[in-house]
Amino acid sequence: METERLIIDPVRESDKEDYFTNISHDKKVLETFICRYAETPEEFDFSSYPGRKDLFAVRRKDTGRLIGILLYFDEKEDSCEIGYGIGSGFWNRGYATEAVARFLEYLFREKGMQTVYASFFTGNEASRRVMEKCGMSYSHFVEHELTYLDIPRDLTYYKITKDEGLRCITLRERPELMETAARWFHSKWGVPEEAYLECMRAYLSRETEYGWYLCLDGGQIVGGMGVIENDFHDRKDLTPNVCAVYTEEAWRGRGIAGRLLNLVVEDMRAKGISPLYLLTDHTGFYERYGWKFLCMVQGDGEPEMSRMYTI
Repeated sequence: METERLIIDPVRESDKEDYFTNISHDKKVLETFICRYAETPEEFDFSSYPGRKDLFAVRRKDTGRLIGILLYFDEKEDSCEIGYGIGSGFWNRGYATEAVARFLEYLFREKGMQTVYASFFTGNEASRRVMEKCGMSYSHFVEHELTYLDIPRDLTYYKITKDEGLRCITLRERPELMETAARWFHSKWGVPEEAYLECMRAYLSRETEYGWYLCLDGGQIVGGMGVIENDFHDRKDLTPNVCAVYTEEAWRGRGIAGRLLNLVVEDMRAKGISPLYLLTDHTGFYERYGWKFLCMVQGDGEPEMSRMYTI
């Protein structure tokens, strides 16, 4: 498995030293993640994780070195639980969210899971935020479920189902996806990647509030759209415009475009930006989500007039 910055693959014997340094002898990690302890890297046995199904290394692409681990366990028909830990030297960089999102995609799409659970010790707000960013929501609470490091621990469980794996977000929620998103939009519309990157950088640096929006299935982009100054038509007074609306063919018919459109409208209105405009040749689709036909306009370089909608 790959993400923008990470490779996720099975652990190797050669990972023992990195695991020893970043996980099992990192005091901050030990307070948040249950793991096997060993006095030296050589003593550690990866197979000693009780009940684990598969144990994966989380590696940075630029070094190939292990910075964390992922595992799933307690597999029951079409559900399982996951665990994850990232070395504290790599915290606050979005690595855990990036890895867990991709891991969920793997479990849903390749392992056939329908429901995935995860838990965290009471007080571990960072782990809770990772789960929520990956689309997981509260499931249940268990008081004193286990004793770890000689302390009774409460566990809060979150879960996500396969259908809930579809998440609509702003690019500001996942800024590390900028380059991936620019490539994705380029592959759909043929506009140079740099043009998308220029708009996205301005949005992420808050030079503009005209945003970019993505639908993710796990860590995969399956839909998206943006808001820009104009959509290359002769009515420059009708601005800003929703642009680059696209849903991957295999994901169509699941309401993704509608969810993204609603997110865009809500986000823009919250910033005091209204009305919005959209240039399209479609009829009947956008009306479902409250958009209204406004007029015909001439698209730049287009032989025929196109329909302009507003909301």
